[in-house]
Amino acid sequence: MELIFLGTRGETNVRSRRHYRHSALLIRHRRARIMIDCGADWLHHLRLIKPTAIVLTHAHPDHAFGLKRGASCPVYATNVTWDSVDRFPVVDRREIPLAGPVIIDGVRFEAFPVEHSVRAPAVGYRVSMKSTRFFYVPDVAQLSNISNALGEINLYIGDGASIKRSMVRRKNRSMIGHASIVAQLDWCARAGVRRALFTHCGSEIVRAGASQMGDLVWVLGKEAGVEASLASDGDHLTLPGT
Repeated sequence: MELIFLGTRGETNVRSRRHYRHSALLIRHRRARIMIDCGADWLHHLRLIKPTAIVLTHAHPDHAFGLKRGASCPVYATNVTWDSVDRFPVVDRREIPLAGPVIIDGVRFEAFPVEHSVRAPAVGYRVSMKSTRFFYVPDVAQLSNISNALGEINLYIGDGASIKRSMVRRKNRSMIGHASIVAQLDWCARAGVRRALFTHCGSEIVRAGASQMGDLVWVLGKEAGVEASLASDGDHLTLPGT
């Protein structure tokens, strides 16, 4: 299984060469090309990606609005996400259940609800094939059931909106916004996850430059006992055991 970071920029107007397009991940396995998220930046570029399936984490523009003209492949999302993008002309709509896994092109996806937005409820995905398992959650304020979601995974791919500063606030009874990288490294340490990558990079990272911020993330990861780094547009990663 190969992971390709098609984009790693969050919902910010700041861009750089390393973080230019909205965060999206491509899983490539045999003939499968599964794209996770399809933000507005991808509206006119899907034909270049040629996905065999698209999976959405939630309905915010930087994760779903690349589908405003539809898609030529099946699109998977939770019911609440479909309710938010029901006007999009997607012909082959498929539901991601919140209880139990679904197999997409031979790859197992399991959705875990996370706190991030009240208007666009989000999920993270535990993705697995054979002995390889990773968790992908580009937008998260709070992750419940950490041990269930992150237990025995090889890699955590999380929210890079902020390094140390919490961007989480309470709205009624819900936590919304973005957990810091430091907080997510703590989740990884508690679950025994030894490697983490961060995508959906915010303006703090994009402005400062990948090298400087990457060094800081590596140091923070070392302090937590996690090998941590920032993902950049175009990065390729081959996962063993698949």
